[in-house]
Amino acid sequence: MASLYHNSSLPLSSPHHFTASSHHGSSAAVPRPAGTPSIACHCKPTPRDHDADDLLRALQSNGNGILHTESTPPQFLADSRSDDEDSGGGGGGGKRRHSSRLRARDCAERIMALPAEERVKVLDLLQRDDAALTVSDYNDVLSALARAGDHATALALFRAMPRPDAHSFAVAVRCLCLQGSPDEAKRLLDEMVGRGLAPGASTFSAVVGCLCKRGRVSKAVAVLDAMRAAGCEPTIRTYNSLVGGLCYVGRLEEARDLLHTLRKKNDGPQPAPDIYTYTIVLDGFCKVGRTEEAMAIFHDAVAAGLSPTIFTYNALLNGHCKEGNPLRAYGLLMEMCSGNGNDTASPPKPDKISFGIVLPALLRAGEVDAAWQTYRRMDRAGFEADGRALDTLARGLCRRCATDPSALRDAREVFARLVASGHEPVSYAHCLMAQALARGGEVDAALALLGDMARKGYALRKRAYTDVVRALCGEARVRDAVRVLAMVVARGFVPGRNAFDALLGELVRQGRWHDAMAVYAAAVKRGVVVSWKQHLGSKEARPTEEEKPLQLGVLQ
Repeated sequence: MASLYHNSSLPLSSPHHFTASSHHGSSAAVPRPAGTPSIACHCKPTPRDHDADDLLRALQSNGNGILHTESTPPQFLADSRSDDEDSGGGGGGGKRRHSSRLRARDCAERIMALPAEERVKVLDLLQRDDAALTVSDYNDVLSALARAGDHATALALFRAMPRPDAHSFAVAVRCLCLQGSPDEAKRLLDEMVGRGLAPGASTFSAVVGCLCKRGRVSKAVAVLDAMRAAGCEPTIRTYNSLVGGLCYVGRLEEARDLLHTLRKKNDGPQPAPDIYTYTIVLDGFCKVGRTEEAMAIFHDAVAAGLSPTIFTYNALLNGHCKEGNPLRAYGLLMEMCSGNGNDTASPPKPDKISFGIVLPALLRAGEVDAAWQTYRRMDRAGFEADGRALDTLARGLCRRCATDPSALRDAREVFARLVASGHEPVSYAHCLMAQALARGGEVDAALALLGDMARKGYALRKRAYTDVVRALCGEARVRDAVRVLAMVVARGFVPGRNAFDALLGELVRQGRWHDAMAVYAAAVKRGVVVSWKQHLGSKEARPTEEEKPLQLGVLQ
């Protein structure tokens, strides 16, 4: 099997010299074969900055990297050996010429990113000559790079190590897993076992988890078998990874069977399932619309004395909502809200994700009352709903104002919160809010909102401005009503019949026949049919000759 590092053909010492436990105790220097790049050559170039310059001055005596002038191009080679030979020609008799090492500046950013203790350790190692470095020293730098998240550089250093031990392999395997390279991680694990180096349970579990995340469950089972064959018992973390992989590929029954097997044999060498095992399985069932079976698994976990976590409850909430049962999710959410969150027998307090699952589902189902209560609970808990949910909730409350006038206060509160959040309400939400305000008697607020919509270039919904015109006419404010219609016409729209009827009715009621005839003519001119006879028959008409004629302007 091909090795992941270029010195794989070098003979290894007996395995007991290079176990993970010997990582901190080894003190013998490891000889570097000719041409092996220095440890500094595996740090990638980084931009120059002031902090790097400060560190550079501190490393001027660095034995692993020489300072170059600015005109010297940096060298960055995975293998610093040069193919150039001297004039003696081939055959290996010529003297091999090595390329220059990287500047110390190239390691600066990565060294500074390490925790203080590890940074001091690495700086100390970089000031020593490569020939004096032990396997333990290499492992210190390798582990520090891995913990800093620089997996690519850690793997490059691993490939350059002359004689990696079990700890070196374990770090490299975990780096490959974190990079999402399950096949390479498994090959390196197989090579590790083949060289007589015993991987630990965490190394096996990392490979199993990486394979399962890619849906390669069969290979993960093979690694699990190899783990047992090596005398290393799988942990519950290993089984959780396998259960998650089975659920990921849709083998839910097998995942549930494995859960039941762990439950029955928890008094043997196999570990007992924890709440995460149950959560993984029930989440898998919830995602495919089998929430009732997930609830049965949930009750099994509670019966086993386990305390469901917030992840468990969120999985159930998501399952109920996906199946079109948002009220069941709402009931479960209210149960979570009523708990104290500290008692193990009580459900955990809902988090932002919990509310974010239930609130949109209730709004999609038209359950405005439950959605409003959910929003209030969410607000009291200190969580903010996103702009889309607020917009939908505001529209729902505005519609409810048609049958419940008391909902206007709630609608105004949500609409104001929506505007304050920086999320601009959609045109439809503006129109519904204007309608609700007009019907609720807050005509001035409705008129101001229509004017704001016109300034922003929003489309004016016919029912919105009609309700505002009616409300204005109900307060005998015909001039403001005419301004609304003029604003509609100026934007290229034709006012509807109901808006003209409302204005005509009020003008006739006031006895303003001249203005009424002008409005009627404006309606006919635009093809809007209104009932003139209906208004002529009004018994409430009264003459008001002293009224100043309306400035119909654009209506004519």
